[in-house]
Amino acid sequence: MSQASALLQSLDDRRRALLDSLESLSPEALCARPAEGAWSSLEIVEHLVVAEQVILQGLPDPATLIDRPRSLRQRCTYPLVWLVLRLGIPVKAPSRRMLPTGGATLAELRERWDATHAWLRAYAEGLPPGGGGKAIFAHPVCGPITLSQALRLDRLHLEVHTRQIRKRSRSSA
Repeated sequence: MSQASALLQSLDDRRRALLDSLESLSPEALCARPAEGAWSSLEIVEHLVVAEQVILQGLPDPATLIDRPRSLRQRCTYPLVWLVLRLGIPVKAPSRRMLPTGGATLAELRERWDATHAWLRAYAEGLPPGGGGKAIFAHPVCGPITLSQALRLDRLHLEVHTRQIRKRSRSSA
């Protein structure tokens, strides 16, 4: 199994575990906001879904993705973003397109997220040897990033928000 495949499998396992854990919650519990202006658990899931789609550029035909040059600043920003996620430092979504609208059900979000991961898996499996090292994905803060970088950030992002959802679930129980 390639490094990208292993990262993708880990990400997919964690994503499915989160979605499965939310299945048992009532619609009211999914939509409950812990505080004024805070996102509900359902909105957090929507944010995770749309954030991936923004980074993956809307799931284009993989043949249209190009290797993008990265500046020194962009190369240095990736470790900083990784550290922010790793430490769970609260930050605002870096793009308005990553904000939830609150209009989707858990089933709809699962379907969209499943489609995103099916696209991502097909993309990763279709890469020629060494193709994963191209910076083709566009992160709003880091700039161009590789598949492995995108998967690592995505997994950390998912972990941050999974902890957030679990904390809410424990406090409301």
